[in-house]
Amino acid sequence: MFFRSYRQSARDGQYFAKCHAYSGIITAMASPFIEALTEFINTEQDTQNRQLLEIWQQPVGKRVAAGEAVDSVEVLEILPHRATLRARFNNSKFRPNDNLRLSFDAPLSGFAVTCILEDEQNEILRISPGYRSSFFNLVRGGGYTLDRDQIDVRYLLLNFLKNLAGNPEQEYRFRAMLDGQLLPAFNAQRLQQAAQSISKLAFNPSQAEAFTRAFAAENYYLIQGPPGTGKTWVLAQLAHQLAQDGERVLITAFTHRAINNALRAIGQKTGNRQLVKVGPYHQADDLAWDEWQVPNVERLEQSPYHPSATGFIVGATPYALCTSRLNNVKFDTVIYDEAGQMNLPLALVGMQSANRAIFIGDHQQMPPLITAEHQREWVKQSIFEQLFRHTSGTMLDITYRMNTAINTFPSRQFYAGRLTAHPSASDRRLSLPEQPKRYATLLAPDPAAIFITLDHRGNGMRAPQEAELAANLAAEAFRCGLPANEIAIVAPYRAQGRLIRQQLQTIAAQQNLPGLLTIVVDTVERIQGQERDLVILSLTTSDPQHAAERAAFYFQPNRLNVAITRARRKRIVIGSPHLFETQISDPILQSWVGIFKALYVESTIIPWNAYEANLDPGIRAEQ
Repeated sequence: MFFRSYRQSARDGQYFAKCHAYSGIITAMASPFIEALTEFINTEQDTQNRQLLEIWQQPVGKRVAAGEAVDSVEVLEILPHRATLRARFNNSKFRPNDNLRLSFDAPLSGFAVTCILEDEQNEILRISPGYRSSFFNLVRGGGYTLDRDQIDVRYLLLNFLKNLAGNPEQEYRFRAMLDGQLLPAFNAQRLQQAAQSISKLAFNPSQAEAFTRAFAAENYYLIQGPPGTGKTWVLAQLAHQLAQDGERVLITAFTHRAINNALRAIGQKTGNRQLVKVGPYHQADDLAWDEWQVPNVERLEQSPYHPSATGFIVGATPYALCTSRLNNVKFDTVIYDEAGQMNLPLALVGMQSANRAIFIGDHQQMPPLITAEHQREWVKQSIFEQLFRHTSGTMLDITYRMNTAINTFPSRQFYAGRLTAHPSASDRRLSLPEQPKRYATLLAPDPAAIFITLDHRGNGMRAPQEAELAANLAAEAFRCGLPANEIAIVAPYRAQGRLIRQQLQTIAAQQNLPGLLTIVVDTVERIQGQERDLVILSLTTSDPQHAAERAAFYFQPNRLNVAITRARRKRIVIGSPHLFETQISDPILQSWVGIFKALYVESTIIPWNAYEANLDPGIRAEQ
């Protein structure tokens, strides 16, 4: 939102002055609690802005090499609300719905058009105008560069905190919850009502407890949903029953994708049609299924539901509550999905909009996205983790995804051994329709959790050996009949993911297997919430120094937990044992290295050199 053009630079200066004014007002009237949250918001946004400015100041070749830009872009077609581009060489990190800016290699000044990437197919990219932007001055032709853009909307949260500072009663309620002074309370009549409802639903005992207590909660409740435990099923039934009871229900999350998934699940699993998504249209492309589509509107007033109506469900981000989309709309219950990723300021926005809050998430999976360094540890934690310290709520303890072999390590490491595989999942195994000609032992039904060691050294964000093996394993499974949508390859870095995709493209061309290109290859952050029969994890790094420098990111246990719990039938980890030579002075970070090594030790280890030399000679003949 800043430095878009010369004219917009003046507007941005006014914007930053407005933000600083809000911060000054808050500091003058606020408690240390609100001051800390204000500092957190400003520090996070300032850091993100500074990092992006540093990228923009780099030569275009360096930006392109880092995946932060696309050069030699040609504008093919211009419509009022969409433009079509061609980028013959696109190795960027950009994804659909990313905020970008189009310029003649001048992202810092001069002509620049902010835009949103809608979709890309091969060389063709389609964009729509960005925030407060248009394609009025855009002309056809080549020579353009696409760069990442940054939307700075901190003033929405700062304005919320300013208002909260003037409402001591509300602030006290929030602080009492976070400090453990205010614990969940339940309505006895609603407990009985919920008990009657669950007799009609196929809940296991922990799901039934979670539903009952959340339905009857008078203030708030936590539901911890480890991988594959049916948290979305519980959310759908809970939201449906609350709406059936005449409540106005808000479904919110950190990402539009999570909100859309929740709304779609409610519609599919319960048949409820009193649903609406409030948000930008470019974030509504996954709200449909065969029978219906959840309607999307820019503002609630455009929907059939009046703010004072009852018995309906709205999906929106917390930011929508700070704008004309949902400003001053009150709900009976707000349900947070992926609450383990929701930072405190955003969570408080949602909590202020409703009488009660239900937090569904897992603090053992992906945490909030934190960019900056903060002295206060608590401001970096999610709302779920903050509340979990004082009241753990209900943990869903049966996974319907992982078989026993895949589940054993994460259950012991992250869930105190309480997570067990349902009988329908415990013995499932990978069974390929055709016998593999290559990698038969590696793709065999048993063992279901293997660790293939490659003896490479010195690799940081790219490991060509691992990329080649991961792509070949996926290709062989696909050739033997495993659908592409049942295969996923996960890597810690986008650079490694790009290498793997390039390998898949080569194999697809050589073997005439275009379906290979639909296999999901992504980072851990993007894979949360997904599951596949076969998941291949490339650890990539074999340089202990590189790993130590990035230890807080690379060895984060939450990310490992997400990565190793996506598989239903077979999990293959590929890595170099030299990774475990990493030495870090920080004892906590060193303990995280130990978790990675424990996964290695507790898996079935298959050294690649020995395997290639002795166990499957057919591989060498074909290579």
